[in-house]
Amino acid sequence: MLLEAVLLCASILIVASVALRYRRQQKTCAFFHPYCNAGGGGERVLWCAINAMQKRFAKENYKYVVYTGDTDANPREIVEKAQKRFNVVVDASSVHFVYLHWRGLLEAERYPRFTLLCQTLAGFVVGLEALWRLNPAVFVDSMGYPLTLPLFRWFAGASVACYVHYPTISTDMIGVVQERRGTFNNAQWIAQSTVLSRGKLLYYRLFALLYKLCGKAADVIMVNSTWTFGHIAELWARPGDTNIVYPPCDVDTFCKLKLRAEQLRPVVKILSIGQIRPEKNHRLQLESFALLKKELASRKSDIIPRLVIAGGCRHKDDIERAENLQKYAKELNIDDSVEWRLNIPFDELLVELSEAMIGVHTMWNEHFGISVVEGMAAGNIMIASD
Repeated sequence: MLLEAVLLCASILIVASVALRYRRQQKTCAFFHPYCNAGGGGERVLWCAINAMQKRFAKENYKYVVYTGDTDANPREIVEKAQKRFNVVVDASSVHFVYLHWRGLLEAERYPRFTLLCQTLAGFVVGLEALWRLNPAVFVDSMGYPLTLPLFRWFAGASVACYVHYPTISTDMIGVVQERRGTFNNAQWIAQSTVLSRGKLLYYRLFALLYKLCGKAADVIMVNSTWTFGHIAELWARPGDTNIVYPPCDVDTFCKLKLRAEQLRPVVKILSIGQIRPEKNHRLQLESFALLKKELASRKSDIIPRLVIAGGCRHKDDIERAENLQKYAKELNIDDSVEWRLNIPFDELLVELSEAMIGVHTMWNEHFGISVVEGMAAGNIMIASD
């Protein structure tokens, strides 16, 4: 009976694979980017990639597809937001959107335990929905859902590429567990337990093996920095096939800014640019700013510091996180000196950069840091982790 069941399942998979390959749409390049309307650095890469391909293959009549879960926005609104947020223009006539209704499965709060594995498996399920709706000739994972790579390559027969912003698991993450250090992704109560730490270390190593197998499915591997290259080359064991493609930074626009920071003195603006996500560590910014205010007060300095947080909010979790940070600023008694510019448009961001004297970026192990480059190009004094 068991053999018959296995043969039946194998037969169904073979028939489904053949059917999907028959339905494959030629001259179609699809990007798997469930949060394409989020407004972060990853979305800048997506829209710049489509813009570049439209220019490069203008005579080829290719169709570009974005798998997205942003069902609350229509195609025109998504394209207009990309232009407004990033100053990137795409030809909307050749860009099509396939809406994914199972994107909610990707949310981290659904999985308080075994988050890495559960989100990865959820990515496979949402990838199945994407594949069922459209099988492209070329599939690009631009958000980091590794199980979509073997799904589209080996099951659907598409050519597969990936752009890795941040490895799903890294040797640093394994090292944190091995050294029993408490961080945002390694709870203190686990770090303090020998048994739980060993169990989590085994879990991470097994997951790293799964991640390596997924990497074997990619025809083309792109990473955004030397930091990411080092981790992917080690984890996937394909250094010769891994290409560094730095994310697009519009430095020309920022270099042309006329700085007004000195004219605003004694007010000194400190600007933070980054999505409101746990790893960006905005709490540390607030705590450091509170200490700075106390230090200036003790010195009776005439400097008036202001912290401007220009953060992108992707969904309700980010909005809730921003609200909690605003409450924390009140607890620290600095709310009157902190300005929140959430989901700020590109032209207003330029104004903030021109008025800021200092830029701050507090993420540990930042894989690239587009905002750091933008701040440097704008002439800000940048403070960031190595």
